[in-house]
Amino acid sequence: MDQKLIELAAAALKVSPEEARSHCKELPEDKAWYFWNPTRGGGAVIIGEDGQKLGATSAVTFERHLSVYRSGRRN
Repeated sequence: MDQKLIELAAAALKVSPEEARSHCKELPEDKAWYFWNPTRGGGAVIIGEDGQKLGATSAVTFERHLSVYRSGRRN
């Protein structure tokens, strides 16, 4: 995983790069990574290898987040 993706995730989730690295999952079919903040109320972000991202609040399920990402939405 590229250090730039870690830094983007850490900034989006307001966590340290080490925390972002330890709470992530590769999405190889989407050429992306899923990062989450494990604290109560923490959000999540999907970041593509091109740096485009889609964030979500803790109320959004992983399945819904991934579905919206796959539909092409980014923020």
